[in-house]
Amino acid sequence: MKTLSEVIAAFDPRRADENTIQDQFWSIAEVALYGGYFLVNGKTRIYPIEIEFYLYVEEDPTGSWQRDANMYHKGQGVPYFPKEGSLYPHRSGVDYTFENEELKYRASFLIRCYQYEVGGEIIKKPTYLWEDLFGYNSTAGNGLTISWVDEPERVIPTRRQDKRINLNDEKGKADKKLWRFIKSKN
Repeated sequence: MKTLSEVIAAFDPRRADENTIQDQFWSIAEVALYGGYFLVNGKTRIYPIEIEFYLYVEEDPTGSWQRDANMYHKGQGVPYFPKEGSLYPHRSGVDYTFENEELKYRASFLIRCYQYEVGGEIIKKPTYLWEDLFGYNSTAGNGLTISWVDEPERVIPTRRQDKRINLNDEKGKADKKLWRFIKSKN
């Protein structure tokens, strides 16, 4: 299995259409769900269980499907996050972002469900991740550190995807993008 940084480096929405973008998102989701965890202050492990993707191409030559109305971090004059990935807390939870200023796109996945340690309780409220990543950790000493640790599980990843939750498109209709991926119980 590739690392999270490898699959993000290979991501290019300009080479995708509405159908093949799901395959590109799955290559990232496979690693995010089955290939590692977030390590907080060297001790707390947080494993994503369910994620949903967002995409906003600044210069969109192919149509509005690449301009996600639900993306928080977008628009002219908004600085890009590092393309290697960063965490972006907002009112709906915490996004893992992977933006690219040279290719003029912003992309992220919202961590919808997660768990502490393998086999721990699954937390189904994405806004709780704020507290679990940032709230219970000291900034004394080396300060707050959050990093992604690549550690593939010894299971065969199963692709499970569905529509994103509680979203409407730019016309107010229910969003039908199959951009949510869920870890299977193996």
